[in-house]
Amino acid sequence: MEHWIWLCSIRHVGPVSQKKLLTAFGSPERIYEASSSELQEVKGISQRVRDAVLEARSLEKCKRILERAYKEEIWLLARDDPLYPSYAKDLPESPALLYYKGFIRPFTPSVAIVGSRNCTDEGRRAAEDLSYSLSKRNIPVISGLAKGIDQAAHVGCLVNRGVPIAFVASGVDRCYPKEHRSLYEAIIEKGAVISQYMPGTPPSPKQFIQRNALISAWSSHVVVIEAGVKSGALSTAHFARKHNRKVFMLPRSDALSELIPGCSVEDGYYPYPGVTAFEAVLN
Repeated sequence: MEHWIWLCSIRHVGPVSQKKLLTAFGSPERIYEASSSELQEVKGISQRVRDAVLEARSLEKCKRILERAYKEEIWLLARDDPLYPSYAKDLPESPALLYYKGFIRPFTPSVAIVGSRNCTDEGRRAAEDLSYSLSKRNIPVISGLAKGIDQAAHVGCLVNRGVPIAFVASGVDRCYPKEHRSLYEAIIEKGAVISQYMPGTPPSPKQFIQRNALISAWSSHVVVIEAGVKSGALSTAHFARKHNRKVFMLPRSDALSELIPGCSVEDGYYPYPGVTAFEAVLN
């Protein structure tokens, strides 16, 4: 597995280049051994990527990361693993390797529930009710471990002994926000906390955007509850449209409610119809 860690830790080599290299060579071991002339023959990658691969010929750090991961019960999910969802692995934002704590099971469909950190009581109830109902049908619920709607979605899933999946913008050994430690541990016990970042990685703004892309990639449907115009939840919705997922929106009904540009029915976004009607969409 250290070769997978190596491939996904090379500077300037993102998920798209990772997949192009894997298509050309078949395995990260072969990429590691590739000569300069062999790399020159790979179409669709830049000279900067080729140079980065050639300059990164060391597995020492990768071996230390792997040792740390196993010691901390962090597991690795490579794109050739059958547990890596087929509908997610080939999307541009999906890396060739993910880290996780907990358990990953084969599943489809799955529903992402995301939204405002500063949600209303109505929004919180909607997230909890939908998550609870989906869990009753053994449908995994995906969210991002944030405050507000994400928290409500995870809680609703756990209450009904469902399968919660949390994508995070840090290493999976870090709980962010820190006050969600008990929720984080409960998710690991019943489902999984997943990240594309190696253990020890702190969160950063850019990584939250990449986290949002993975939430969409692993979902068949995305429900956005009370998202603001520049919110992370809305970025998840935009990734979902790019990924051809069906997106449902539940706007705020109070005085703070605002229209969200680009989220009309004409643009492919649907009003959230409530738990019963939404369940019918999955049939």
